[in-house]
Amino acid sequence: MVVLKKTKDGHYVVVKDREINSKVNDNEREKYGENLKKNIANERNLAKLSTKSGGISPDSPESTVTPPGETGDSGYVPPVSVDNFAFSQSRDTEKNRISATHLYRDVIKSKDGRRVTIDVYDAGEEEIVKLDKVIRRRKLKFVIQYKNIVKECIDDCSKTVSEIARAMNYSISKGNVLAKIEELREEYKEEEVSIIEYAKEKYAEKIAEIEKDPFAWILNRTKEIVGYERLKLLTFLSLVSTRLERVMGISRVHILLVGPSGAGKSSTIKSILKLAEDVTIKSTRITQNALGYLNIPSFDGYVLFIEQIDGQTMNYLRELMTEEKICTLVAEKDIETEEIKTRQVCIEGQPTVISTSVVDTIDVNREQLFNRFIKVYVKPDVNAEHIWETILERTKVEIPIEDMLIFRAWLLSRPSHAEISEDVKAKVINFMKVLSEYTREPLNRTVEIIRNLIIAVAVTRGKAKADIDDFEFVIRHFQLDILYNGLGLSERDVEFIEALPDDGSLRSQEIADRLRVSKQYAINVLKNLERKGVIEGDKIDGKTYSWWLTQLGRQIKALVNNINDDVVVMKDEKEITGIADRFFHDDNVGRRTTKDTMHTNDDRGVQNDDREINEFMAYIKQNNGVIKEFFEIVQDFDDKDKANRFIKFCVSNGYCQQLNMTDFKFTYNDNADNNDNEENLLLDVYKDLKGKQYAIKDFYSVLGDDLADKILKWAEQYGFVNRKIVDNEEYIEFL
Repeated sequence: MVVLKKTKDGHYVVVKDREINSKVNDNEREKYGENLKKNIANERNLAKLSTKSGGISPDSPESTVTPPGETGDSGYVPPVSVDNFAFSQSRDTEKNRISATHLYRDVIKSKDGRRVTIDVYDAGEEEIVKLDKVIRRRKLKFVIQYKNIVKECIDDCSKTVSEIARAMNYSISKGNVLAKIEELREEYKEEEVSIIEYAKEKYAEKIAEIEKDPFAWILNRTKEIVGYERLKLLTFLSLVSTRLERVMGISRVHILLVGPSGAGKSSTIKSILKLAEDVTIKSTRITQNALGYLNIPSFDGYVLFIEQIDGQTMNYLRELMTEEKICTLVAEKDIETEEIKTRQVCIEGQPTVISTSVVDTIDVNREQLFNRFIKVYVKPDVNAEHIWETILERTKVEIPIEDMLIFRAWLLSRPSHAEISEDVKAKVINFMKVLSEYTREPLNRTVEIIRNLIIAVAVTRGKAKADIDDFEFVIRHFQLDILYNGLGLSERDVEFIEALPDDGSLRSQEIADRLRVSKQYAINVLKNLERKGVIEGDKIDGKTYSWWLTQLGRQIKALVNNINDDVVVMKDEKEITGIADRFFHDDNVGRRTTKDTMHTNDDRGVQNDDREINEFMAYIKQNNGVIKEFFEIVQDFDDKDKANRFIKFCVSNGYCQQLNMTDFKFTYNDNADNNDNEENLLLDVYKDLKGKQYAIKDFYSVLGDDLADKILKWAEQYGFVNRKIVDNEEYIEFL
């Protein structure tokens, strides 16, 4: 005899009669199937089933039939599938038979005596990533039966239950059946594991890969977007900034990519955010109060990606990007009194906000919002043919689930803050002092942007303290973006500034032709620049506008040109040690003009000590015409801080010129006594140049026409140099 015994957890197990020990055979299997079908078909004989009992009553005469998946009196465990359970099957059920172990049966009764039977099956185990946890849970399959109608579901049972409820004419509501299913789900406990520990245990090698070089890791997984590496890195840092602890003001790296339609703005952003879909709130349009209704406990840790910000009412975003919560007033009807009452709904935290725009002129009404972003102008890559080829070959990109899990685990393991070291603070303040001379705008927002970028880089590298390496990374990749934001300009604005001559003026149509834009578009940008005091315009002949640079505009142009030409970072023993390649010349050679140099006051970072200044001047005279790297200057002074003070003094006073040719170290005396001497000197020069390549315009700019010609003619004579074109620019390579 077989009976069912209820366990402490409410489930039933089979208890066998010890005296019975017969072997299973084919006849028993057939008998089992026939009895089971008769048992299910005869609903009246299932009377002692109830929602409380959780199974067949031990007193029921039907208890002699073993529930599917349980052990019978012979010890045989029949294979369980849908057609072992029911004799009436839909076509879908026939196609999707899922073998599973029966766990539980429950019945819901209506007042008019109708009954719905719910059988629960174990369909395996599943792991679900949910924010910072991996949830291991039993995957449950529900088979729901009303009379001869049998339906099954695993995850979403809403549609299945609707069909059953409709068949019963809703004598048992859909809500009651779904509530019972959820109740049954909750009986099977979920196991929660930290996603960080889970990833380290299961994907140790892959976690080590992203830890070693997170920037290379992210670029390697976004190759479907050709180019725009800088924009990818910026979006990556913006995503990492969701981990930063909140401070007063802006705590995140909010970014706005500005550029023409089809330039690849959204695609670039999505290539990064695809790895963090569970914390990305995507929207093409957001209404005024929509953010207050989001079903999230906090904005911290989330990215709000607005596909295109143009034409939307975004005033409320100002508070979201700077404050620590957003509150919305909601009108609700009181259930008891039926009165309309107002309730305040608040969501704490600050998300990272990322958006795009095709409008690169900012009006006054939007300026307070836009100065919270770091704005980057997106220009289509010059290598258009390569991009077209990639687009033609593009296929659907599937992100491996393990990559998403690894990235999520890595992101959650980042420190929430990195302290900024004193030397980095000094670097930032000096940078801002120079910038303050070229704008009438307050620069506090720009300082916040630089701070957050530096901290985000340090946190990405797993550091608790940001150092010079992190500062140099930001300057190397985003210096111009920071500069433009501090000046209240876009990169497009700067293109217009550079198109205007230092002296004289151009008409609107001439500027439009130079930049290949429409005349009306050019006028719109120019008027915006006029409002900022960078240019001035007037109708010379009473009809046509002519435009010229103001003094501020000329200073900005010189500043931008200097930055473009001179930002060079050199590495010494795999560690960034400073800005490289200083070219010395004394007063006899001639100082650089204001047009080419960012002048600063002598007291900026330089000790006003006469003896030290005299020492610096003597060093300049001694090294007249010499090109040196930073580490060489440190060796000469035997003091790194003193070398830094010297460089600031030398550059700010125009005695030194920064070059954009790295590792270019040699001296050359143009007054050689004879040909042998010159031949030997040129050979020495070649030894230093061997294995390097330079843009030819840079080569001539640094050495001057005469010396550059001599070196090239000599090298070409012996076949030591190769010329080539890269992106429409001529380069020379010393073999």
